[in-house]
Amino acid sequence: MRSSAPISAKHEQIEIGWGERRTVADLRRTDRRVLRIEVQPSGGVVVFAPSGEPVDAIYERLSRKGAWIFREIDRIAARPVTTPERRLVSGETHLLLGRQYRLSIEESDDAYVRVEGSRLNILARWVDDQAHCRRLLSAFYTLTARAVFRERLAAVIPPFTRKGLRTPILVVRRMSKRWGSYTPKGRIVLNVDLVRASPLLIDYVICHELAHAFHPNHGKEWHSLLDAVMPDWESRKARLEKFLR
Repeated sequence: MRSSAPISAKHEQIEIGWGERRTVADLRRTDRRVLRIEVQPSGGVVVFAPSGEPVDAIYERLSRKGAWIFREIDRIAARPVTTPERRLVSGETHLLLGRQYRLSIEESDDAYVRVEGSRLNILARWVDDQAHCRRLLSAFYTLTARAVFRERLAAVIPPFTRKGLRTPILVVRRMSKRWGSYTPKGRIVLNVDLVRASPLLIDYVICHELAHAFHPNHGKEWHSLLDAVMPDWESRKARLEKFLR
């Protein structure tokens, strides 16, 4: 379906389609000679087109760039929501596996982190040394993430192994722009920060990436596979984006 509704003399909207997917982009007429497509940090799409270029010519160019446009939209949507850096003071809250814990910092000769009821306790040699406390908490999250992600991978992978997938190597590290990825070498990489989410949401990210072992983009076949193994994946995705703020 094609639609191009004018907003002003130099500002219109145009529908972009790729397979079964659709998005509406701002179409801005400019004095430039070459059409340019911009996917903004918000996920919105802006098309800058020469003022005299026919709409059909613009659609033809957009149809050739459809895969790239929706790949960029998906990449932006997959970025973790930025969380304000914690000050690491007793009383502030921290997330772990979908639950909020109240932070407690205590002095101890043995430096480590433990969970006690609704509290996340940092036992630190130097309670006023924020860098020391931050290193302890970071190590705790990393160790917990490795154990939890390994367990969740084992829990959700059977439908994929039945289709011929070998269990991938699990890599846990910090990622600034994604929750996870599936590499060409058959490794699944997960963002350590994902350990703050509930197991249900962790399962979604793992299945999302495992589906890429069969379909590298987010096209119809990828959607069909994810629909089959996790029918409610879209609601989990929405909850993940809302929850980790």
